[in-house]
Amino acid sequence: MPLYPALTGTTANGAAFSLARLRREDLPQIIEPFQNLELTTYLRGYGFTASEAEQAEWLESALKNSPYQTLFGIYDASETLIGSVALREIDDRSGTAELGVAIYQPRDWGAGYGSAATRLICQYGAFHLGLYNIMLKVFAFNERAIRTYQKIGFREIGRRTGAVRLGRERFDEVYMELLTDGLDTSELRGQLRQMQ
Repeated sequence: MPLYPALTGTTANGAAFSLARLRREDLPQIIEPFQNLELTTYLRGYGFTASEAEQAEWLESALKNSPYQTLFGIYDASETLIGSVALREIDDRSGTAELGVAIYQPRDWGAGYGSAATRLICQYGAFHLGLYNIMLKVFAFNERAIRTYQKIGFREIGRRTGAVRLGRERFDEVYMELLTDGLDTSELRGQLRQMQ
């Protein structure tokens, strides 16, 4: 199935990427990264692996439309799936949602895809979904992610002390939010020909 990009962007380094609906043929690119304990520790606070059947079930549910979630795959210029980004728990009445983002392969970490995709989906949430407040949770040991979120405009709003245990150490779960009333949506507006 061809890729149908919903949104396009570039990283700070000038690398082109797109956000598009996931496809069934993306399953092999989803299975392998979820055997990486480092990735899954960043996502859930402990290392786990997911079976092919579990990942196939997750993908099938992700392919269905939901008024409470917007999920995009992050694809590089060669249309290779490199991650995913989602707005979950969307509350239309309150204008709130929770952000989740994952870049699947360590070789793509630090290349700017995560920050650019996060910025773009936040613009999407503000412009198309009318979101006012986008929240996320991140573990305190993931300092690189926290710095990235701060650069985008997220600010810390609280912590759950010692919520994660790794070995003999405990780490906080950090809560951050972005208020969209001052968010620049010009990149997104530029993708709508009639609004240029």
